[in-house]
Amino acid sequence: MDVALKITLVAAIVFMGYNIAEFAENYSKVCEKTDEFKKMAVENDAGEASLRRSNLLLSLILSLVFVGLTYLSGLAFWVTAVVAVKLVFSLYCSDSMLIRVLRVGEVSKKIYMLSKVDSLLNALLSLGIALILVL
Repeated sequence: MDVALKITLVAAIVFMGYNIAEFAENYSKVCEKTDEFKKMAVENDAGEASLRRSNLLLSLILSLVFVGLTYLSGLAFWVTAVVAVKLVFSLYCSDSMLIRVLRVGEVSKKIYMLSKVDSLLNALLSLGIALILVL
């Protein structure tokens, strides 16, 4: 097994586990995390622009690494393209939730459900990648 394949398999399993944990969180837990995040942002005097930029940068780097790993693993180009498109959607969902939290101060049910769908799709995508790599 190629090194890139092994690293991609581990990354896919970690990504799947993280998204399953995100999917399993209930609305009240998300609201608690949101309140803690807002308190930390106020304590650190972090502005909306800097928070959005750091969120985008970190998420983008992790997404690019995962897309790069799928490419280096020798998967079909269309699989890598699907992963890239899905992760762009995840970046959008993450930014939408962050904007909502910073501007309104709460997570709406619509954004909460969008994040649930996103987490479920990410978990299924990473499961599919892991299965493709193993089989």
